[in-house]
Amino acid sequence: MPLGRERKGERAMMTPSEFRNEPLSDFAAAPSRQAMEAALRSVGAQLGREFPLLIGGRAIRAEETFRSLNPSQADQVVGVVHQAGTREMEAAVEAALQAYESWRWVPAEERAALLMRAADNLRRRRLEAAAWMVFEVGKNWAEADGDVAEAIDFAEYYAREILRYAPGRPLPPAPGEMSEYQHIPLGVVAVISPWNFPVAIPAGMAFGAIVSGNTVVMKPASDSAATTYLIAEALADAGLPPGVLNLIAGPGGTIGEGLVTHPKVRMIAFTGSRE
Repeated sequence: MPLGRERKGERAMMTPSEFRNEPLSDFAAAPSRQAMEAALRSVGAQLGREFPLLIGGRAIRAEETFRSLNPSQADQVVGVVHQAGTREMEAAVEAALQAYESWRWVPAEERAALLMRAADNLRRRRLEAAAWMVFEVGKNWAEADGDVAEAIDFAEYYAREILRYAPGRPLPPAPGEMSEYQHIPLGVVAVISPWNFPVAIPAGMAFGAIVSGNTVVMKPASDSAATTYLIAEALADAGLPPGVLNLIAGPGGTIGEGLVTHPKVRMIAFTGSRE
């Protein structure tokens, strides 16, 4: 659905009463356990699938790939991830820069509404995302579920915060003038995330940048690249325009270094360590 159209009930979403943390799943209850077991079976049937790069809204298959493995069962391939080279990294930055020219002007209310729809998508796929984490990074059920719940919290919280900050704030008056300050987007943001919170941390960094009017090139840790893919899918299904989020995987020493030194990248959101 185009960003300019309002969904039924969306205006009410733009005046949310207060932020509330997403409740955690209770796996002591049989229905929750059974639902998680079903999610594990469903994801287990998908193991070994390919995860292409996402650049400018297109799935790009690179010349090189790497295998993401289950740390608890080293011979089990979780996914085959396409690995970006310098050419793909440059294409991702250019796609983000081009998308920025229009995304920066989308009203804050529409950006916030989109982020809330992304939160709904993550709720719908919550146990699926948790199951990918169980396989790819070895999290237990509760930790994996909490990881996705935190990502939902980031979406809900940042959507509310942009509505609070977007109108601007008055500055102390001076004779003969009226002044205010406003927050403005900067441009392309590089989001480089670690393996141990493969949904919450990259989601938090990307959501804050996107809802503020920036565009993103996301490079997740290679050990969790398959799981992080769900963030891009949740945003795309919410109506995010092509190029606002670009997802590339690759070594930190080359692709990560290329992003942090790129002259067209205006901001870096990083959590992790050097390889």
